[in-house]
This record gives sequence, structure tokens and C-alpha cells, in this order.
Amino acid sequence: MIFMFSKSKKIKIVLLLPVAFLEACSLQPKTSLPKVTLPQAWENTPAQQFYGKTQKDWWQNFHQPKLNNLVSIGLQENIDINIAYEKLQASRIETKIAYAANMPEINGTAGYSRNYTSTAGIGDVLRPLLGLDQGGSYLEPKGVSYSNFNTGMFASWELDLWGRYKLMRKVADANRQAFQDDIEAVSLSFEAEICRLYFLWVNLTQMVEVEKKASNILKEIETINNASYQRGLISQTVLLEQSNQFHKVFMKYQELDNAQQAVRRALSTLVYNRPDALSVNDQSFSPIDYTQITPAPLKIPSVLVQSRPDIRAAEQRLHAASAMVGIARADFYPRITFSGELSIDALTLTEFGWGARNTQFGPTLTLPIFEGGKIARQVELRQSELKNAGLEYKRTVLNAWKETEDALANYNMTRAQYGDAAQMAENAKISEKRVGGSYRRGDESKVEFLVSQLASLDCKIELLNMQQRLMENYIRLYVVSGG
Repeated sequence: MIFMFSKSKKIKIVLLLPVAFLEACSLQPKTSLPKVTLPQAWENTPAQQFYGKTQKDWWQNFHQPKLNNLVSIGLQENIDINIAYEKLQASRIETKIAYAANMPEINGTAGYSRNYTSTAGIGDVLRPLLGLDQGGSYLEPKGVSYSNFNTGMFASWELDLWGRYKLMRKVADANRQAFQDDIEAVSLSFEAEICRLYFLWVNLTQMVEVEKKASNILKEIETINNASYQRGLISQTVLLEQSNQFHKVFMKYQELDNAQQAVRRALSTLVYNRPDALSVNDQSFSPIDYTQITPAPLKIPSVLVQSRPDIRAAEQRLHAASAMVGIARADFYPRITFSGELSIDALTLTEFGWGARNTQFGPTLTLPIFEGGKIARQVELRQSELKNAGLEYKRTVLNAWKETEDALANYNMTRAQYGDAAQMAENAKISEKRVGGSYRRGDESKVEFLVSQLASLDCKIELLNMQQRLMENYIRLYVVSGG
């Protein structure tokens, strides 16, 4: 059918084409990041707090060669890390597929077929048409056999008028970057967990040694008390109380030893994917100077949004959701595909050549006329996903804000408590030294001297507990600041 347009209608069509093209360019909604009003400084840090970049391999600040080696091996061997990298590799492949989606396609074919076509009953149709005697004898063929040789090439390319394929590439790029940010988040959490388990292993090993010393001291006190009881110098009640205290300390020693072995196996599994890779022979650790542990240089709240990998991943997913809305809207518009075909078909090999060619070329216009509202519902779905991605981004930022303030508050508290525990341990040492001097001069009994040693060991256990809490909060600061 040929459409005839008046001059005025032609002018309108020419003017509407650019408008339609501009409208297509805006199929993706203009998306801005949800606004979250962040403070200028953290509530739990002083005004002179230094803001800057943290060291990339931040765990090296601890000066623990064994820890550095565990992190290095774990980043290569851990199953979860390798799974994350495989997902990143898959997203890179999907990006390449998206970039190739709008490339021209050329396919070649070649074939041979042996065909048989039945002609049964064709005589009854042809005889009346040809004026032949209806009653005469006529032997009609039962069928025809023939061969078909064919080869050809087919090409097609869709014109990306509305930017559908451009938006598909945007989605692929955003998803790939989100996976990259996810890997950084997983790696950061993995590094932090190795550090946490390592220092827990160190502290539990030291606690086991302290409790073992306490058990030996209580055993010695029990021996002295048994001799005193035999002489009638102490009551049976005192003797039993002392015996119960010994058994309590010994049970605590057993529990700590069991916990220390469990942590060692957990660390070994995390790094080497097997629980027996680390043994008791590996329990030689470099000394740790906890007085030198200071907070990591934190970024100001507004910069934190740009540095935390989970926030960056949420932002990329927001951009991908926005592009998906544009892709859904593009389905309302016509699609133009250019296609061409060159083929050769022949019934015999002698005729198979350029003279038996078939050619075809031209554009095809596809326009949705009725689809039951499916496209409109698809657009609504993508818009809902876009809103959800915006809310996820906002929640991630607010969660990062809260996590940072909590980490700072916990670190400040444990730092002050660590100072008190260190002072108590120092006071207990001084007291032990004073009682030891009195015991050697004969002014104090051996039991009193041993009791002072127990008090010093109790303070040391409390200091070790505080060191572990301080280290965990210190590590947590690196994680919440984005590493």
C-alpha cells in the first residue's frame, strides 16, 4: 500500500522525527543519588582528628610477619574469595556480550537434502482440466524424487534508534563495577577476620600460659595448706575452699586451651581451607606493642561515602536500575532491522553456481500494536526496582554512618579501659615484688607471697582480655572506614 501525504503533513513528519529521537535519548530517567545529610565531623572524635588515607595493606601496621603471610596466602586460597572473583569474571564476560549485542550478525549455511513429493490423485484433478476421457485408462505417477543443493549467507543489523543497546551496555558496566566493589568489601572483611582470629589466637595462647602458672601456684598452696591442716594450723573449711579454687582455675585452664585450639583450627580453615594446616608448632608470635595502637586516619563523613566499597556497589546498582527503566521504555518504540540474504539453490550439481543465486535486502519495521499491557507493566516493575535501589543506597549510607560512630565509641571506651587495666597490672607487679621482698626477709609467709603472684596473674588475664577487645575495635575501625 502506498501512502500519499500532503505537503503540510510531510513537514509535520519531518519535524516530529527529531522530537521522537530526542524523546528516545531521554528514555533513561535522570537519576540522582538519594540525599543523606551527613555531619562535617564524627561525633566520637576530637576536632583535631586527622583525616586522610589509610594504608592499603593496613594489617602490616601490626608488624607481624606471620600475620602478613597468612593474609597473603588466604587472599589466594580462600574459597569465598575465589568465588567472588569468578563472579567478577562472569560479569566481565556479560559486559563483552552486551557490547557485542548490537554488532551486525552474519551467518552462513550449507545443506543437501533428498526429497520425495507424492503425486497420488493428481490425475483426477488434471484430466477434467485437460479435457481427457474420464473413463479412459491413465497411469499416473506415484511421486517425484529430486535432490536439493543449497548454500548461503544471511546478515542482519538492528538500528539502535532509541539507545536500547547503549543502555544495555550501561547496565553491564554498572553491574561489573558493582561486582568489583563487592570483591573489595569481601576482601576487606576477610582480611579483618584473619587479623581478628590471629590476635585472638595470640591472646588465648598467652592466657593458657597464665592460667597454667596459676594452677601450679594453687597446687603449691594446696600442698602447704595440707601440711598446715595436718598440724592443726588451719581448718578443714579453709582447706576445702582452697581446693575448690584450684579446681576452678584448672577447669578454666582447660576451657582456654580448648578455645585456643578451636581458634587455631578456624584460622587454618579460613586461610588454607583445612583445619590442620596450622599446628601448635606455629605458636611462636612476634611481640605486640599495644601502646602504639592508635586509631586509623578516618575520612570525613562525606568522603566515607566515596570510599566504602559497599556504598560504591549500591551506587552502581542504582545506575543499573535506572538504565533498566530506559530499556523497558524502549519497547514502546518501533525497531528497525536491516537484513540481507544471498543464497544458491539448485536441483543438480551441474546447475549449482552463480546463476542459481537468490538475493534479498531491505529494512524491517517492528512496532508493538497490542501486547495486553505487558510493556507498561514491565516499565512499572523497573521503576519499582529503581526506587528500591535508591532506598538500598540510602540505607547503606546510613548504616555506614552508624557503624563508624559505634566503632569510634567502642574504640574510645576500650582505649580508656586498657589504660586502667595496664595500670592495675603494673600495680599488681609492684605489690608482688614488695611481698616477695618481705617473704625473702622472713616477714611474710610463702602462702602470702604465692597469693600475691595469683593476684598479679589475675590482673594479667584482665589485661589480655582488654588487649583483645582493643585490637578487635581497632580492626573494626579499618573495616568501617573502607580500608
